[in-house]
Parts: sequence; structure tokens; C-alpha cells
Amino acid sequence: MTSTKREALVRRAQPDEAEALNELITRSKSYWGYDQSFVEAYHSFLSLSPEAIEHHPVYCAQVGGTIAGISHFKRVGDAEIEFYHFFVEPAFIGQGIGKLLWQHAVDLARSMGAKALVFDADPHARPFDEQMGAVVEGYHFSTVIAGLRIPRMRFAL
Repeated sequence: MTSTKREALVRRAQPDEAEALNELITRSKSYWGYDQSFVEAYHSFLSLSPEAIEHHPVYCAQVGGTIAGISHFKRVGDAEIEFYHFFVEPAFIGQGIGKLLWQHAVDLARSMGAKALVFDADPHARPFDEQMGAVVEGYHFSTVIAGLRIPRMRFAL
């Protein structure tokens, strides 16, 4: 487990937390001002099942009894780890939870022998990703919102 001075810690998510984690993901995505139809359209891409949580590296940042953030990633080759979920509860944005989850993921990826973290970033979260040291390696268009360009990010380990 990783912790900070704020008494936040990072731990493995539990399968019975799937509903709470999916609700956090929805609140976090909604934080950026997307309308309900957008968030609902992305729901199938963003939802985590209890089985996924049981069989894949899904982690929570927790402050006291509150889940403050989530990260989920998978190895996609010998050298890369891909983020599939990286969300912070809106009430905790700007309080170091994202940095805590990021550092935890970096440490784990390095321990797994990966050379890079790769991911599609929400355009609103791109400044955070760049602050952490990730760079844009390209763009593609959203399959949900016509014309929305999604940055493809890379963080060298």
C-alpha cells in the first residue's frame, strides 16, 4: 500500500466495490461538464465488472472510509502498460489523490519491467497528465462525440 501525509492510501479494489467505483467514474467524468447523454454513452466503455476487478490490477485511493480515486491498467506488450481507468472523485480533485494514484501506477509499472505508460486522455485532464510528465503522441476522434479529439499520451518510465 502507498500512503501520503493526508492519510490517503492506495489499495487493491475489491469485486464488491464495482458499483461504488462505477458511480465514482460517472461523477468524475461528469465533473468536466459533459452532458448526461455523453456520460451515458461512455458508460459501457467505463464500467468495471466485479470480475474485471477480481482479475485485473484495479486500485483505489482511499481517504478514511471514502474511495477518492481509481486506477486500472493492463500490460499491452513487453514494454507498455495501458491505463484504462484513472479517475478522481470530484471532491478530492486538487488534493493530491491523482498524484498519489499516478505515482503508485508508475512504481508498479516499473516493478513489472514496463518502459512506458500509454493511455487516451480526457482532453480536460490533459494538463494534469502533462504535469505528471506524459506527452501527447497523437490524436484520434471520439467514437461518442463527433469532432472531439482525444489525445493519446505516453509517459516514459
